[in-house]
Amino acid sequence: MGRRNLNLWNVLLLAGIAFLFIATVNLWWNTKEPLAPSRADKGPRMPTAPILRDEQPLNQFSVVATKNLFSPERTGPSPAGGPAKGQNTLEGRQLMGTMIVGNTRAALIGGKTVKKGEAAVEVVFLGEQWGDFEVLEIANDVVVFQGKDGKVTLNFPE
Repeated sequence: MGRRNLNLWNVLLLAGIAFLFIATVNLWWNTKEPLAPSRADKGPRMPTAPILRDEQPLNQFSVVATKNLFSPERTGPSPAGGPAKGQNTLEGRQLMGTMIVGNTRAALIGGKTVKKGEAAVEVVFLGEQWGDFEVLEIANDVVVFQGKDGKVTLNFPE
């Protein structure tokens, strides 16, 4: 009886192997319906971040740099080259402020009235020609100009 059971198991194993072989051949060469596409090649969806700033050159923003930030109307010289800044005399002018950032030094000079109750403020940089004057020195509380008549010092108002 033991030998008979062994032959039965062998026949069942061979039938199972034959069934798997036929199923494999059927999957490989069956042209009736295509296989479903695999999802393994897709991967997870990655979110995309929006571009936060334009890729414009800095000269596109020259209007922002030339307009008077302290004026309520934001008026100032036109970026296409307005009138030359400066004057022949410092009379009536006063030092409004100085800015020293690293090697860059600038001074805010005011005093001429543009409109009633509004004074014009001009920015001058160290070494710059301002009308008939050259800016020689900008310190925390003083600006020194070189003019035709020699050095002229402009201090903060008392």
